Amino acid sequence: MNQELNDLLYKLPSGTESYASDLTDLDAQDIPQDRIPKLNALMQGQDEYIAVTAARILCSWGREEGFDYLEQFVCDRPPQTENWMPHRLRNYDETYKFILDALVSFWAAQSDAGSGDAARQRIFKPISKIIEIANVLPFDISYFFWLIEHKGFTEYIPALKEHLSAILLDSNLHHWKIADCAHLLMRFDPEFVQKLLAKHGKTLSDYPNE
Repeated sequence: MNQELNDLLYKLPSGTESYASDLTDLDAQDIPQDRIPKLNALMQGQDEYIAVTAARILCSWGREEGFDYLEQFVCDRPPQTENWMPHRLRNYDETYKFILDALVSFWAAQSDAGSGDAARQRIFKPISKIIEIANVLPFDISYFFWLIEHKGFTEYIPALKEHLSAILLDSNLHHWKIADCAHLLMRFDPEFVQKLLAKHGKTLSDYPNE
């Protein structure tokens, strides 16, 4: 990757290093407007990894074009299985986790702009698809659970019940995810969680919530 492209995708604007770890963390007033057309151009390129990276940034900034690209990437093609964004310790791919982060940030940015209800409806399809993909791949989805706990996004509860049912079939792969999901669902349907765990010879104490 040449320096110009690296700066476009990763260099923080001066003065934002104190609070942002990357471009997706920027506050609205700090978004470098001159990068938007350049990031848009990258989404049209042939390098899919670069295109997804650009789309994540734009989506996190509340940009429609970034959201549209990620929605299509998640919903209209087979799951991505290359290790584009490896977990720093366990080395499994986290591409969909970072896309999920961007979708949540899209809602937050749109909400700040007064369009939160419409954005809430729009993120439902791609987030539901990411939950489905997480049923079989090891990446974590707990980042968005605060939307359910603190913002009342209970429309995801049915998908998360299916998620918990699926990941319990391979507890070696999904152990920490089982704990996160089970403890979340205990807030909404403890009977479901207890019966499902019992079916697998488990109780909630087998999955302590750290």
